[in-house]
Amino acid sequence: MKAALIGLALVCVITLAGYGLRDDIGGVLGIKHDPIQARITLRNHCNVTDRAFVVRDLKTGHYASFRGGVATLRTVERNRLRIEISPRFTDVNLTTQSAPARERMTMTAKCTSKNWDKGYFAKD
Repeated sequence: MKAALIGLALVCVITLAGYGLRDDIGGVLGIKHDPIQARITLRNHCNVTDRAFVVRDLKTGHYASFRGGVATLRTVERNRLRIEISPRFTDVNLTTQSAPARERMTMTAKCTSKNWDKGYFAKD
């Protein structure tokens, strides 16, 4: 009975690990992914306009700006995408988590420091 419970627990751990790494496992196995046009909706939790952000494909370096809270980017399924500050703002950076590209997705920009944007987004 004890061995069966240990075996069941091991299967559960392996299954959860596989599910958590499913986006990366395909790349290791050499699975080809299709080109897509990703439509990314921005959930903006910052005190700046959506136009201050871009979404970047970390594999190709290509990026798209947000207009009306939405950006479209030609990419490949499961390439990693990340929200960044627009390249026109050189004195500011933002670190966010990347996510695998899908045809429709929502990504979040959170700015937690009280003065992270102090004067950087002022118009010249």
